[in-house]
Amino acid sequence: MRLINTIKDKFSKKAAEYKEDFTPSCKLTDQQRDARRARAIKRISTGFMAVYMAMSAMGVTAFAADGGGEGVETFNTVVEFIVEWVGRIGLVIGFIGAVQFAMGFKDDNADGKTRGLMCLASGFIVFAVSKAYDMFKA
Repeated sequence: MRLINTIKDKFSKKAAEYKEDFTPSCKLTDQQRDARRARAIKRISTGFMAVYMAMSAMGVTAFAADGGGEGVETFNTVVEFIVEWVGRIGLVIGFIGAVQFAMGFKDDNADGKTRGLMCLASGFIVFAVSKAYDMFKA
C-alpha cells in the first residue's frame, strides 16, 4: 500500500508540473515560475547533449580495406537475380493482361478490354525495363 501511495504521489506531482507548463506565467507564483524555468532549461540542455552526442558519433572516419571484390560480385549476383525475376513477373502480368483483354472481347465489355490492354502494356514495360538492365551496368 505504501508503494502504491508513493507512486501515486509521484504521478500527481508530475501532473501538477505539466499543468504548470501550460498555465500562463501571470497566473503562477514565483516559485512555480522558477520550477518551470528549471524544467525548461533541463529539457533544452538534454536536447543539446543528445544532439552533440549524435554529431560526435557521426565524425568517425572509416577506410575501406583494399583487395577482394567479393562484396561487389555478391551484390551484382543478387541484383541480376532480382532483375531476372522482375522480368519474369512482367511477362506473367502481360499474360494476365492478355487474358483480361480476351475476356473483355468475349463479353463485349469496354472496361474489361481497357483494363486488359493496360495490364498487358504494363507487364511488357516491366519486362522491357528488366531487359534494359545491361544499359545501366557499369
